[in-house]
Amino acid sequence: MAETKSLSPGSVLRFGVFQVNLAARELRKHGVRIRLPGQPSCILSILLEKPGEVITREEIRRRLWSSDTFVDFEHSLNTAIKKLRAALGDSPENSRYIETVPRVGYRFIAPVERLSVTAPTVADASIVMDRSGVPVAAVDVAGKRRERMLLGVVIVLVVVPSAYLAWSRFRSRPQPQSKVAGEIRASNGRESSRSNSRPVLSPKSAEARDLYLKGMYFWNKRTVAGLQQAIEYFQQATTIDPNYALAYASLANSYTLLTAYSSASATLYMSQARAAALRALELDENLAEAHTALALIVQNHDWDWQTSEKEYRRAIELNPNYATAHHWYAEHLMWLGRFDEALSESERARQLDPLSLIIATDHGAILYYSRQYDRAIEQLRLVLRKDPTFGRAAGIITSAYVEKGMFAQALSDAETLRRLYGEGPAYWMTLTYIYGRAGQLERARHQLEKLEKLSRNGQVDPVSMTWAHLGMGNKEEALADLEKAYSGHFGVMTTLKVEPSFDPLRSDPRFQDLLRRVGLADGNTTGKSTSKP
Repeated sequence: MAETKSLSPGSVLRFGVFQVNLAARELRKHGVRIRLPGQPSCILSILLEKPGEVITREEIRRRLWSSDTFVDFEHSLNTAIKKLRAALGDSPENSRYIETVPRVGYRFIAPVERLSVTAPTVADASIVMDRSGVPVAAVDVAGKRRERMLLGVVIVLVVVPSAYLAWSRFRSRPQPQSKVAGEIRASNGRESSRSNSRPVLSPKSAEARDLYLKGMYFWNKRTVAGLQQAIEYFQQATTIDPNYALAYASLANSYTLLTAYSSASATLYMSQARAAALRALELDENLAEAHTALALIVQNHDWDWQTSEKEYRRAIELNPNYATAHHWYAEHLMWLGRFDEALSESERARQLDPLSLIIATDHGAILYYSRQYDRAIEQLRLVLRKDPTFGRAAGIITSAYVEKGMFAQALSDAETLRRLYGEGPAYWMTLTYIYGRAGQLERARHQLEKLEKLSRNGQVDPVSMTWAHLGMGNKEEALADLEKAYSGHFGVMTTLKVEPSFDPLRSDPRFQDLLRRVGLADGNTTGKSTSKP
């Protein structure tokens, strides 16, 4: 059997009701040891090395069987996965731990905690912040060792994609809330945005905190289903703890992103998003996450670019290590065509959260909108190697291929998306656009007919029709579609200034009028929309 990656003897992970010592290959449920044979145990180790990421079947084959070993790989792997799921009480139909990615591999989808328990004999131990805002251990070793010992310090790293939360619990004696709050910090600034001297609003219960963490896991998937699941968890968290400002901010973000990812009119979810963001600010006006949530709303719905920038900058001032604030501020600068500044902010976000797929993807988006197509493709390929099913990366790289005239590659990516997500208006729109841009007009018309049939019944959003008509070169229809998108406050309006596909429309006075109404015209110095309420 091929070797798996070496793990330190103290590597202990926890997920759900399970705890696993990977180095010792020991799995426990509620503290009771569960028998897990060699190959299923090795597969669990491989999946837990990169929770949230897709591990391909080929990678598992290389890790489990050496090149000179001859086995029925497909049968052996399927059997091992079945045994592993049985031990975890999991199933492919209703996955709680191991998700099957069809024809690709597997992904561990539950939140994971890495535990490391020590029992220091020093008088004082605490978690403090260095000048960069990174947690560091501070131990008083100058004084003599005292007789009294701390019972133990448990440092827990909650591993969910793009969310690393650390906290310290001192079991020897109770701590005042303000002191304990000052010891809680996120390694990328995501959990707290205050200094040690300020009291913070903490969840009233571990249950509310756990619901928040589950919500963040699904939020980071950046899919419609994931965002809907995140909303449920954040709503439950705020029901349990009505003063949980961070959960309200995340609830606002979920509603705002759901508008974009579902291609829905902003009128559908934006009132809930705004209410949640304002509630978060009411509870804690110094919460960076709340200012960031409000910034996204006034940007995407109100097209108030001046207020949006002020809120992003305030969030970064409150917490310079909050990656999402830098990420979304980079997007804000991108929509305004300030690409150098956008790339700088995006790079800062990547430094703060190097494992975030959405931050890496949107870095590629900045390169795409700034017409650096080769660099964009290179960046987005890196994302798709980590997760071939990450839809936003697949969509942007397809557009980049089209702008480069790489139509065969664009069609190949579209086919991959079809296999993963099935056929429907989004797929037909993509084919219409690619075939049209490639000059294959008969094939493009065939796909367009499917869209138009649904559109007559109001089953296709104006954004999809815009792209389809752009592919066909139907400028009049595309401008009419954009006008409908403007009336519905669809998210595509923020892209008007920079989207390469709109270049054929830029000389038209009607397009310039749209730019003016959403505050993106070159002569607009206020940064605000000139539309009427």
